[in-house]
Parts: sequence; structure tokens; C-alpha cells
Amino acid sequence: MQRTHLLILAKAPFPGRSKTRLTPPLTPAEAAAVAEAALADTLEAVAACGADRRIVALDGEPGPWLPEGFEVVKQVDGTFNERLAAAWGHAGGPGLQIGMDTPQVTPGLLDAALEVVTGSGCDAALGLAEDGGWWALGMVRPHPEAFRDVPMSESDTGLMQHKQLQALGLAVADLPVLRDLDDAEDARALARLAPRTRTAAAVRAVLDGAAAVDVVLPVLNERDAIGWVLERMPPGYRPIVVDNGSDDGSAELAAGLGAEVVREPRRGFGAACFAGLAAATAPVVAFMDCDASLDPADLPGVCEPVIAGEADLALGARDAEAGALAPHNRIANRYLARQVRRHCGAHVTDIGPMRAARRESLLGLGIADRRSGWPLEMVLRAGLDGWRITELQVPYRARVGRSKVTGTLGGTLRAVKDMRAQLARARNAAMRSDE
Repeated sequence: MQRTHLLILAKAPFPGRSKTRLTPPLTPAEAAAVAEAALADTLEAVAACGADRRIVALDGEPGPWLPEGFEVVKQVDGTFNERLAAAWGHAGGPGLQIGMDTPQVTPGLLDAALEVVTGSGCDAALGLAEDGGWWALGMVRPHPEAFRDVPMSESDTGLMQHKQLQALGLAVADLPVLRDLDDAEDARALARLAPRTRTAAAVRAVLDGAAAVDVVLPVLNERDAIGWVLERMPPGYRPIVVDNGSDDGSAELAAGLGAEVVREPRRGFGAACFAGLAAATAPVVAFMDCDASLDPADLPGVCEPVIAGEADLALGARDAEAGALAPHNRIANRYLARQVRRHCGAHVTDIGPMRAARRESLLGLGIADRRSGWPLEMVLRAGLDGWRITELQVPYRARVGRSKVTGTLGGTLRAVKDMRAQLARARNAAMRSDE
């Protein structure tokens, strides 16, 4: 059985030579940053797919974006068609070739496309792009004339490529149609489609300018975790650290690391969250714990439904690793989720600390709790007001340090009291609405 390959034609990201159709509105350096992110995302997907060989036909020099395990071959001089043919001549077949313009590709998609090439009985496979080009081409055996006289970078490039393959007597299977990254509109669309990618983070950073999301981080003696959290904050996400009375230097450390620091002397998780909300200026506000149990890199996935207008409140449902959540915490969360569904109809599985909503809407929600009931009250009020609530899974790790709420007997009892008060209020509100 022949070994399969995944071939990537790529250009080393360099200002003035990479993604030039992004300029304007981007500067050449910003366009190169987006190009590098797209290339890194693409190579990461290729590295995780099941191809036997991973080959980069490169125009330029390798950089830190290139993972281990790739064969690198220099692109030949000549037209793009000639460079394509030469790269395939080196790679052989069977295999699949993609570019660096579809950073939303996944290992599963690439494996499925390879399966079409090797198992459909066809001689070739072609994946068209929405703009009329093509993003992927597979062949069982490379044909030296496969790209001859096909016009590149035109609105009918994909159609003409398909006709050329058929003219050579090849049976061509269809692959999924994808959007590729050419201009600013494409960039924004792909950032919405694949919000957790490097490309999405780079696009948000350079196209949105000011922070798209303010991230409220309540802090009470989190010095050992705060550096890790802040250094992983995605571009376009501005951390607002609300110090709730720390005496370990958390606030000073956060300020030194570039975060905005708000001081809220009144103790209480809800008091800290409200102070952060009041200080926020971005249209979307996210909340998360600052104890390293949650990774800021997961924020874009949670925030994207709100940014895209598909949800009013997005919750990160914790997918906890072993030992990260105590048994009584798991039981309490399942109970609270059932009560939320019962009292306001919101279908949630966890009252998790990572969440996002629009700032003005949150201020208008009228959340009154300033202690441990804040997270639950937010969800209950949102559900009763008819908000569209969505939930996304996020990894949850063992926190650094002891919880100030559930880590002590007193904190646990206060939390139970606060939660019960919120459930009673929601129950009464639901009963009044039924009268």
C-alpha cells in the first residue's frame, strides 16, 4: 500500500509579501501577522492528521511556526502553476494538497478528504472555495499536466481546474466547499467560524482595534496564579483585575503585568464582579476566575456567540479533570442547573464561572447579589427575561490555592444561603408570572 501525504504550499510570512489583499485596512506588518497565524493553524491541523508524510513546499525560510515532523522542499522558480506541478512531482501520490488560506481546517476534515482520494475509486478530488477558487486538490497519482493553463486567482479558477482534470481523463470527486482568507471580510468571517484559532485572535487584535471584550477577574490573594492567567489573555481581550482585599501583592503584580486594576474593598464575589462590570467599557464583558482553573485561551469560544449576536449570555460549562471539583461541588452544580431549568426554562448543565454577555444588557439586568449568589442570579434573571442562553464546554483544572467560597466551612454556608435566596426569588417571580 502506498504511503499517503499531505502537501502544503506556503509562503513564509513577511510584511509586504504576505496577504497583501488585507492591506488596507491592515498595515503590511499586521497582514503578515494574520498570515503567520493562518499558517500556524494550518500546520497544526496537518500535524495531527493521519497522513504518512507531511510536506511543506515553501517560498522563503522556515520559522518558529513550523512544527517538527515536516519535510520541507523549496518551491521552484516560475509561475504558480509550475510551482504546483513541481511540488506534486516531489510528493508523488496518493495525497492531498492545501494552501495556507483555510486555517479553519481540522485534522478530521483532512483525514476525510484523504479518504476520498484513496477510497472513492476516483482519480482526483477537488475542494472549491466560496470565491470561485479551490482550497484542496487530491490525486491518486500526480499528472504533470494537472495545472497547465489553469488561470489562477480568478473567479473561475476552481471551475477551470475541474475541467482540466477531467480533460486529462481523471474522474474527480467533490470535497466540501470552504471559505478562504483573502480580504478583511473573509478574515472576520473566519474568526467567527473558528474563534479559538490563532487566526481569529490575530484578526480580532488587528481589525477590532480597541478591546472587543473586557474580562473581569475577581481577585483575593491570587498572586501564585495571576501571572499565568494574564500572560494567556488572548489579543483583543482586556483584563480588568478587581482586587477584593488582597494582602499578598496580587493587585501590584497585576498592575505590573499591564492589567487594569480596580479596588473593591467591600468583600464579596458579587461585589467584585459588579465593580469590574462598572469599570468595563468594551461592548462585551466576560467573567472568569483568576485561580488558573480556567484558561483564558478558551474565552474566544465562549464569547463568540455573544459577539456574533447568536446568544445573549454564553456560559462555559466546566469539563473538570479528575480532582478539580469536589464531589459536593459537582452535586450542587447539578442541583442548581436543574433548578434553573425548572424556574426559568434555561437549559444549562453548570453554573460555571466563565461567562460572557453584552455590557449594557448586563447593567440593565439589575443583578443585586453582592456575595456568592451573583453567578446564579445572573442566569436566573437572564432566563426570566427571555435571554438566549447558550453553553459551551471548557476545560477545568485544579485551582491554585484554596477557594475562598467552598474552601472553608463558613464560605460554603454563606454560598448555600445566597443560592437559596436567589432560587426563592426566582420561584416567586415565576409564580407571579403564572398568575
